[in-house]
Amino acid sequence: MRAARLYAPHDLRVEQVEDPRPDSNQFLVRIRACGICPSDLRAYSGVRPLRTTPTTPGHEWVGEIIGAGGSATGFQLGDRVAASWLAPCGRCYFCGREQFNLCENKRAGQSKGGFAELGVASRAHLYKMPEGLSFVSAAFAEPLACCLNGQDNSRILAGDTVAVVGAGPIGLLHLQAAKARGARVVSCDLLPDRLETARRVGADHVVNSSQADPAQAVLDLTDGRGANAVIVAVGSPQAIAPALRMAAPRATVNLFAGTYPPTTIDLDPNLIHYRELALCGSWDYQPKHFQQALDLLGAGAVATGPLVSHLLPLERTSDGFEAVASRRGLKVVIEMGG
Repeated sequence: MRAARLYAPHDLRVEQVEDPRPDSNQFLVRIRACGICPSDLRAYSGVRPLRTTPTTPGHEWVGEIIGAGGSATGFQLGDRVAASWLAPCGRCYFCGREQFNLCENKRAGQSKGGFAELGVASRAHLYKMPEGLSFVSAAFAEPLACCLNGQDNSRILAGDTVAVVGAGPIGLLHLQAAKARGARVVSCDLLPDRLETARRVGADHVVNSSQADPAQAVLDLTDGRGANAVIVAVGSPQAIAPALRMAAPRATVNLFAGTYPPTTIDLDPNLIHYRELALCGSWDYQPKHFQQALDLLGAGAVATGPLVSHLLPLERTSDGFEAVASRRGLKVVIEMGG
């Protein structure tokens, strides 16, 4: 099969490699699409060192089952599936507390290597796609599941005002997920084209942070109270200070995006103390969120078409990574054989 192999930062080559062989409890999947995630980009750009080289990146992959190991059950040949890289063990300390995204053994047998024509995964890693959902849209299940975990952590309720800082692919997914919960959403970004996309997918208000103080804009839109939840969906320390200032008393401020290279920020503890703010983060997702993500995508409650700026074939995977690195467009999805 063909696969994209990362040898070093910015050195991604599409090569012929041996077909994977499923273990007795695994399924063989013909991969149809795989999205490029910010975590993939960190390895590609060298911000996060590679453990081994060469390696095939990609964990937002979907496809159809074409084979199975002798003990694999639960799916039929031809079933269309989305792969979740997370399969918690169910036995460790965190799983016992139903904090499955923190599973101490979640990397065991994980399902990755999505920028390739074939993949293998166990039953625990695979979810059946809803009827009628395209492979490209289903490739959003993993990042949307992460957003749903963040929405739960942010305690978003119907009628809340939610400010989403950053209108990249993740911010636009958060926007739509909050709208699906019945929230009023304010989208903040520096780029006019991204704010226009935010309007297209349902933002009630947009704020160009290069032209106005986003914190003051959100306060003005809420009669001075601020947002009930603020989600920082961009890995920028400069975005955190205004996020705290735009939060209403007893709001939750979620530092959703990782910040690379690692850094520190100045923080006014009185903002948190006197407003009784909850400052939290979100990492990965629970298994229930992956299924919920597929359900929302299948029902059309989250639109993915406006988010896809580049749909590229496997041989142009490197071009896709460069597009993400340079912020040309929004979501890049690689289609195998497309």
